Parts: sequence; structure tokens; C-alpha cells
Amino acid sequence: MVLGFSPAQYEAIGRSSYLDRLVALIRGNFPRPAEAMDDEALAQALWEETELARSYGLEDEQSAATFALTAWLLGRGFDHRIPALAQILNSNELSPGQKAQAMRDFNLLLFSTLEGQRTHQTEEVRP
Repeated sequence: MVLGFSPAQYEAIGRSSYLDRLVALIRGNFPRPAEAMDDEALAQALWEETELARSYGLEDEQSAATFALTAWLLGRGFDHRIPALAQILNSNELSPGQKAQAMRDFNLLLFSTLEGQRTHQTEEVRP
């Protein structure tokens, strides 16, 4: 006897695996901010962002995960609050992969700049 899975069961298994990996990524890299939420709440928030990612054409796992992670880093609503990212996400000329790469590049530039400012300020305070 062979067990078969319905498409809905395959989707649920895939969703669970995807969310488990995203939660582990966030907990592993951002433990202090993540401790405010239990795994279920964190997974739910990430799933909501993943669903929103689909509205921008980010259907593949990597692109949707990039969107969800960006929401974690920049806060919900980043897709409206940050004009450059809003323009990218709403573009009909960019592929999902290009949109995801643009979000990654934006995050790297932003956090590198912030880290550089923090380092510079720390150096100024030293005697």
C-alpha cells in the first residue's frame, strides 16, 4: 500500500518546512529581538509577510523569504514606507529574482552604512 498526499497536504508540509527554516534563521542571527515572540507567533508574522510578497509577484521561496526577512529587519510596512523599495516591488519590469536581489542589496547597504556610522561614533568617543 502506498500513501498518497493531497496537494493541500504537500503545501502544508512545504509551508511548515519553509517557516521552520525562516524562524531558525531569525533566531540564529537575531536572538535578542526574536526572543520577544514565541515560534508560533514568529512563524505567523513571517507567513503574513510571505503572503504579502506574493502580491508583488514574489512567488518562489527565495524571493518570498527575502521579502519576509526584509520585513523582519525593517519592520512591517517597509514596502510602503521606503519609496525606493516600493518602486522596486511595484515594478513590472523586474523579475522576482531581481526584486529580491534589490532588497538584499538595499539591506546590505543600509546596515553596512549604519555599522560604519556606529564604528565611527565609537572611535570618536575613545580618548
